[in-house]
Amino acid sequence: MPVNALTNSFVLGATAGGVQWGTTIVTIFTFIILLALLKKFAWGPLKEVMDKRERDINRDIDEAEEAKLNAQKLEEENKKTLKETQDEVHHILKDARIQARKQHEEIIKDAHERANGMIETAQSEIKSEKERALADINNQVSELSVLIASKVLQKEISEQDQKGLVDKYLKEAGDK
Repeated sequence: MPVNALTNSFVLGATAGGVQWGTTIVTIFTFIILLALLKKFAWGPLKEVMDKRERDINRDIDEAEEAKLNAQKLEEENKKTLKETQDEVHHILKDARIQARKQHEEIIKDAHERANGMIETAQSEIKSEKERALADINNQVSELSVLIASKVLQKEISEQDQKGLVDKYLKEAGDK
């Protein structure tokens, strides 16, 4: 038998007496039934499981991408909120500094006004005390002058004359 014929007989299940077509047809038919059963009971459910797994993986990937986008969006919002908060804090601090400076200036102004008022009050009190002291001194000088004059002249003068003389001496003393 040539090599080609020997190969054909092994492939087709032939024996030395020839090809048994009945066995070959039954084998092919059994093989087709086996393929149909495998497709229905093995490949179908296996393919469904694989398709479901692929859908789940794709869904998980889509959810992860969506979560990533949401996280980026939240990060941007947080940065924006942080920036706004920092700007607001800066503004509040600036306003507080300005307000503190104004209060400082008002306190100093009030203190100066009070000090000036106290100085003016003290000066007017000093002036009035000085005038009272001068008036007392003038009265005492006039009384002493009258007493001295009366002793010197050994006579009594009227009260009007006395006041006239005191006024005259006071004017003279004030001019000096």
